[in-house]
Amino acid sequence: MDTVRIERWEFGEEAVPAHAYYGIRTKHAQRRLTDTGKDYKHDLLAALALLKKTAARTETESGRLEARVGALIERAAQEVADGRWHEQFVFEPSRCGSGPLLSLNMNEVLANRAMELMGEVKGSYHIVSPDWHAESPLHPNRYFSAAFQLAAIEYVRTIHRQAEALPPGIAGKISPVLTSLEERLRTLNGEHFDAGFISRLGAAAGLPLHAGILARQAYETAYGQISSTMNAAISELEPAIRRIDSVELKAGIIQISAFRDMIAFMDRSGFSAQGMEEVTAYYAWQCMDLFYRALLKINQIYH
Repeated sequence: MDTVRIERWEFGEEAVPAHAYYGIRTKHAQRRLTDTGKDYKHDLLAALALLKKTAARTETESGRLEARVGALIERAAQEVADGRWHEQFVFEPSRCGSGPLLSLNMNEVLANRAMELMGEVKGSYHIVSPDWHAESPLHPNRYFSAAFQLAAIEYVRTIHRQAEALPPGIAGKISPVLTSLEERLRTLNGEHFDAGFISRLGAAAGLPLHAGILARQAYETAYGQISSTMNAAISELEPAIRRIDSVELKAGIIQISAFRDMIAFMDRSGFSAQGMEEVTAYYAWQCMDLFYRALLKINQIYH
């Protein structure tokens, strides 16, 4: 166990790792950052795990996956969805091309955890294979975008709750656009997942999901709709923003607009479908994060 030192300052005292060159002020500042926003990687992992759990249930019911193995993969996936084993994921989902690697990483974690629950030695892939038992033939290459939508729904709901704390005149303008965005995110591409799978996934996630043929709609992806919604919503906060003298807030507003423009370009050019989807998704998440942080600051002046 690492030893610690106790440092004190005007806001109290705190334990800092003894080997660290940073001190109590840095720890305090770090906590301020982590107390706002939502963790992109962990939220995405939890959502991806629910997709894998649903796939295992579907494969078991179809008879393609042996019942005992399927049940243990489901159990392992639920553990990841509940926040366990996240330290076992070494790929960053915001890096270009990391979506398939993240899915591969998930398959190995689920297979090895299932073997552990069986009492077998991890790595015995002849018993539970990450390439067969933990991998679903149901459009695994589209799991990243579906997982992102699930994670984004929860963030939009968090943002919505914070927006409702604003004065009615402001909240009344923002709430409808957030409601519309959530409805868009709850629509999964019916060309990738059938209605039965989407229904099971919705039950696992506790969300009213439904299928749609999104590829035939306007070019704008879910990522584009998130960024454009955040940009439109921030304009409704202009009167309140003028009351806050914050360089960080003003920089965040500029970033939202810049991310929206970049995502729109990627959507139109097709880059998000050519190995850049993870980057596009990360930019969209940043738009939500910046907007949420702006709401926190604005609510401070009203409460």
